Amino acid sequence: MFLALIKKQIKLLLRSPSEMVTLFVMPIVLICILSFALGSIMEGKPEMTTIELAIIQNEDEKEAFQRFIGELPQNVSLDQQTIENLESSLPVSMLTENLTSDKEVEKLIHVTHLEAEEFSDAKKSGKFDVVLEIPRNFTSDYLNASFFEKEKPAVHVYLNQSEQITSTIVKHILDFYQQQYTLFSVMGQNNLLSEESALPSNEIKSAIRTVDSLEGVSSSVYYTFSMTVMFMLFVASTLASQSYLEKYMHIFDRILLAQIHPSTYLFSIIVSSILFSVLQVMVLFTFSYLIFDISFAHWQLYLLVTMLLALVVGAIAALLSSINYRSNSASASNLFSNVIVAILAFFGGSYFNISSLSPFIAKVGMFTPNGAALDGYLAIAQDGSLIDLLPNITILSSFVVLFMVLALVLFPKRGGIA
Repeated sequence: MFLALIKKQIKLLLRSPSEMVTLFVMPIVLICILSFALGSIMEGKPEMTTIELAIIQNEDEKEAFQRFIGELPQNVSLDQQTIENLESSLPVSMLTENLTSDKEVEKLIHVTHLEAEEFSDAKKSGKFDVVLEIPRNFTSDYLNASFFEKEKPAVHVYLNQSEQITSTIVKHILDFYQQQYTLFSVMGQNNLLSEESALPSNEIKSAIRTVDSLEGVSSSVYYTFSMTVMFMLFVASTLASQSYLEKYMHIFDRILLAQIHPSTYLFSIIVSSILFSVLQVMVLFTFSYLIFDISFAHWQLYLLVTMLLALVVGAIAALLSSINYRSNSASASNLFSNVIVAILAFFGGSYFNISSLSPFIAKVGMFTPNGAALDGYLAIAQDGSLIDLLPNITILSSFVVLFMVLALVLFPKRGGIA
């Protein structure tokens, strides 16, 4: 008879198209929308257009260098190796090489070389975030400053005020380069450089990490788990409303007349909720696995968290059913689905990573069923172990015991209006 009650509960739910859409279609739609809409923000990759840098040289640096060498006083003698070293370390050529030789830098900064007559148009067009003008005689002035301690020349940097973020980034890069180049020049003049010394490389290496240097979590992973734990809560309110409908239609009275104990009926609600919750998780996880290629390598741990949350959902369904029967209305399950689930979803982090808003609220969210389960799923996705899940297991188990006891105490032992 117990199995027949469970079969009845599941059949009633399957025959309700609106409930099936809510429990299976809506979470899939939200997972897709939130993953694509908020993906770049959550993954630390906000979309940014390539920074446009224009370099305008009013002279040919190589020709200016050769001209300077040819005009050196006779008392200044340089061997061929020294001349080649000087030519390879000219500041403008070295800056251009550093900005264009590295593929990662090229993704960030696009360098365009313009003629001197294009300078005015480059400043006014707004096409470039930064315009770097190399004045005439810059090379000879730089070499004079190096050899004869004359006044150091300066380049002119023009920032696009409408693109403050990108232009500031380039300015900081140029400032850093200038500082490092000056440092190495001074060290070279004082014979402090070894053969291995060189300007710092522009090679960029980056990786998104979360707290404690764990593996990063993508938006698709996050919202798969967050939407799953939130919509599992709707299973509880749905089964509770369905059970009250049976009371309203006196089906519960007939069950009692058939010598079935009320607790047997209550446990049928619990088991039905657990089975339907597990089915819901399987559908959502399978969808994410196929569409987003999400890995469930530690499937045993995922199963553990899923079963614990399913037990909590079953206990909540039983508790809501008990309150509905006691109050002789479906107000408890309606309040839960319309208000309480939204509150739990907010504190549990289903809408967004709540820790970015307030670490305190995130800690509070850990003491919600969905928040504890979501934290457990994310810990597993970040290669967490069973030891890491102990707080989550404790919280979920406590909810199971608490809600189950309350449901058994409140559920009426007879039919009719309690």
